[in-house]
Amino acid sequence: MESDSVADGLEKLEILADADSLDDDQFISLWNVAAASTHGDAERSRDLASKLLGFLCQQRCPFVVVSQTDATYLDEWFERDNKLLHDWSAQSDRVDVLAQHAHVPFDLLTKFLAAHKFDAGHVYNPRRAAREAWFNDDWSVG
Repeated sequence: MESDSVADGLEKLEILADADSLDDDQFISLWNVAAASTHGDAERSRDLASKLLGFLCQQRCPFVVVSQTDATYLDEWFERDNKLLHDWSAQSDRVDVLAQHAHVPFDLLTKFLAAHKFDAGHVYNPRRAAREAWFNDDWSVG
């Protein structure tokens, strides 16, 4: 496992990536980062994925990538149910959907989290307009 310690919250959290989850360009889904970092605990994975999405959105993280197929899928989901971008609570399964489709370069992610002082013990709750702008304007499709 690759790792970087980047968050101090109520507990020390190490952001991890399973080598099997990294693609050839070292990209990984946010969900796989959360799952590796919580050692596969589904409830804790969703909680961490929720915090990562909120934090990356508030910071307008510019390097989230989604495939064209996934972008279309997420756009269509949002048209049916706008809670996809509006409900990122740790209890929402929408977090799973979004985090499974959002890919980031792992090394760049850990550096970004450290530089912007990500705290896994903090709840990040960006405004609805910020969530939509981040998804529509900042995510790369490719």
